[in-house]
Amino acid sequence: MAISNLGIVVAHGSDDVRRDIIDAVGDRHRVIGEAGTIVELKAMVLGQRPDLLVTGIVFPDGDGIDTAIELGYRRPLPAVVATAARSLELVEKAMQDHVMAYLIEPVMAEDLAAAIIVAWSRFEQLQELESQVDDLKVALEHRKVIERAKGVLMATEEIAEGEAFGVLRRRAQDERRRMVDIAHDILGEATS
Repeated sequence: MAISNLGIVVAHGSDDVRRDIIDAVGDRHRVIGEAGTIVELKAMVLGQRPDLLVTGIVFPDGDGIDTAIELGYRRPLPAVVATAARSLELVEKAMQDHVMAYLIEPVMAEDLAAAIIVAWSRFEQLQELESQVDDLKVALEHRKVIERAKGVLMATEEIAEGEAFGVLRRRAQDERRRMVDIAHDILGEATS
């Protein structure tokens, strides 16, 4: 999978490590901003709207993992976390929400390239799943409206469920409209 030319914000509390990460990004992607504090990180992500965030954990004014998670709630964004600490607790915390890869410093170009691919791919999969969930929620809501309209037809027309569904389907076909729209009409007529 060739993922290239992503706009990346690099944030780290250490100027030297931040420069090393920027160098490790290399020519594969564009570094569109860098930050040395949480305040700068938030402003950069919200202002620049990057494709991906590579961040450290320790900043003079806060925690990089908490900030990446917070930013992910405000604007979904895949993130790679880099830290000198080797802690299972930190890994578990980092893997919440849109933090999708974790690197131990010093960050090597090959490791960062692989982490970016993993983070971006996992983020795309998450976005697809969220879209499918949204589609299913809409379909369920439509189904509820159709079921209520069938109930109204069954009661007012004194017909069976299958016949009520047939009425909805035929009317939708005749009017070239969605069945849920016809169901809304029927429910609206029933309440007026």
